[in-house]
Amino acid sequence: MIHPYEPQFAHKDWIDNQDRVQAGGANGINLRFHQLEQEFAALAHEQINPIIKELARPEQHLTLVPALTAYKTETGPQPSWDQFVDMVAKPAVRREAHGFMDVALPDGAVVKKLLVTGNVHSSGGKLAVTLWSRDITNEDEAKPLVTANVTGTPVDPTAEVTISNAANRYFLQVKVTEALESDVVQVFSVRFTYQ
Repeated sequence: MIHPYEPQFAHKDWIDNQDRVQAGGANGINLRFHQLEQEFAALAHEQINPIIKELARPEQHLTLVPALTAYKTETGPQPSWDQFVDMVAKPAVRREAHGFMDVALPDGAVVKKLLVTGNVHSSGGKLAVTLWSRDITNEDEAKPLVTANVTGTPVDPTAEVTISNAANRYFLQVKVTEALESDVVQVFSVRFTYQ
């Protein structure tokens, strides 16, 4: 956190015909210049450099191949995806598919975009790939952080998403609903862009 700048150096004026400007001593020019050096060093270290570091943080990417696990709800088991080595696909005999996977993003990362790649040929099926957060104690409900409903188009979160691994756990839910049995829905990868 960057705190408001509070100057530490205050120049004490010399008085004409009273003060002798000298190099050393408690009121010497060397001491005053060293105090100025300390002021600039503190200003750089505590104020300017953190701002530059924050502005210069490059965007990074984490691309995941979905490795989805089936899950149950109050109504029973949800239809699962067909899992392949490098993708998942909606089974041809079902109208929907559900799955989730653990996601490990770096602590302090700010998620900027979510991109889903895949192959969707559906007459009305609804694809939803959502990053969720839930506190590690399970006291609060899980919260959706960002959802992509189409493939090939990056989606921005509607609010800032900062990863806090000390307080939360994160998982990805991938589901398609309302599809026809003949619809082709495949998810190849999920890419997070973060700083």
